[in-house]
Amino acid sequence: MKTTIIRAVAALSLAAAAVLAPTAANAYTDPAVISVTPPVVAPGGSATFTTDRKGFDGDEDVAISITGVAAKGVALASIATETNDSLRTKAVDGKIHAQVRFPANATGVYSFTFTGTRSGVVLHSSVTVTPVGAPSAPAQGGLAVTGFDAGSTTGLWLTGAALLVGGSAVGIGTVIRRRRASKS
Repeated sequence: MKTTIIRAVAALSLAAAAVLAPTAANAYTDPAVISVTPPVVAPGGSATFTTDRKGFDGDEDVAISITGVAAKGVALASIATETNDSLRTKAVDGKIHAQVRFPANATGVYSFTFTGTRSGVVLHSSVTVTPVGAPSAPAQGGLAVTGFDAGSTTGLWLTGAALLVGGSAVGIGTVIRRRRASKS
């Protein structure tokens, strides 16, 4: 009976690891790529987002969500809005072409999420807003720009959590088995 419990917990842990491992290996990729021109703009400037291929259904509405300093002041270049969660554009033949204007007090990195209202397709992009004359990249011979996208490590975190839970279950099972054996 004791070894049966340990074997069951170990098998469950291995099964969880096997199920969750592909999540890390097959990280989500956008069905289309959004390019932004220019990727670095001055406060009060604008950037244009376009897709390289059809990513949305026909002529569906696309909701735009923006995260960044003073993001509520960001507006579509042709429409003045007060809040960033009300921004919408239309995908023409499944492709996006949206020009966005930043407020005069904009600064830093702005993360954009484009979500198709019918298809549910989600595309991501970002723009850096820097004052004119401010360096946007290291000087020649400087250190390389490095880093990682924390969102792309979700699968690794889930796998690690599953392995931690499984290992804890095996450890708890062993402690319980030893206590029962010492009482007998």
